[in-house]
Amino acid sequence: MDARDILRRAGLEPTTHRVQVLDCLARAGRALTPQEILDALGPDCMNRVTLYRILDLFQERGLALRHNAGERAFRYCLGQGRTAQGHGHFHCTRCGRLDCLPPQILDLEALTRGLDLHVEHAEIHLDGVCPSCLKAGA
Repeated sequence: MDARDILRRAGLEPTTHRVQVLDCLARAGRALTPQEILDALGPDCMNRVTLYRILDLFQERGLALRHNAGERAFRYCLGQGRTAQGHGHFHCTRCGRLDCLPPQILDLEALTRGLDLHVEHAEIHLDGVCPSCLKAGA
């Protein structure tokens, strides 16, 4: 499904800027800071205020997830809509990269089996050293 279809299904008009931001998040495969999104889109694509408004809207509609890896800036990655699910990240404490983990990492059914509650969403955040930093001996 392309970005325009995803936006329409979320009840949003597929404006050029929204499509660009959604495509950027989809291509990244990891959580990006707003500055990284602006850098990827190019210097004249949109201003910071427009980007933050789009990211807030995407977060409201479940199209983007917002994360804090203990830094000053939030990071954003592609969301999965508003269905019950889990989402995980691995944060490299050496280089600062924040990668999205495969969806099967967080099995909500297994985690909540035997508990008398209904989980709508869960996040897991793992900290450690990424393969690149391990290899570099950083």
